[in-house]
Amino acid sequence: MDERRISVAELLALLEWVNTGPVAPDGDWYKDFGSFMLCGTGPLPKTALERGMKPFGTPIT
Repeated sequence: MDERRISVAELLALLEWVNTGPVAPDGDWYKDFGSFMLCGTGPLPKTALERGMKPFGTPIT
């Protein structure tokens, strides 16, 4: 958390989003949480990008 400079509020937003049971699209996707973006393929999250890094795939809300 400290190394990636992710706030507690953003981690709570991630937890809240996960608890909603989100449905990810087929293929590559990303979800923006402010200081980081969670990226994945299909149902699996793959990596977190820091602010300023360019994601690929479909943005999800």
